[in-house]
Amino acid sequence: MANQTSTPAATLAAATQQGALPLRRITLLGTMHGPSNARALVRVSGGKVARVEIGDTLDRATVAAIGEGVVILSRGGRAEELRLPGT
Repeated sequence: MANQTSTPAATLAAATQQGALPLRRITLLGTMHGPSNARALVRVSGGKVARVEIGDTLDRATVAAIGEGVVILSRGGRAEELRLPGT
């Protein structure tokens, strides 16, 4: 069974309010860790939700790492960090 990140109260509150999370950027919704790999749920621009794993491409960036409540993207040789809203 996979371990899941606890969702902060601020994230839960924002997830149920219209317009609380910006639609024009990638937003981390949650992370999941299993014995063999980690996955994350992200909302991409336009509101679509995607499940990603290390090595996947997301908005012209590569998912380099997934940790508890964090996703690291590699874009143009630079690292970008996505964290759960409210953390």
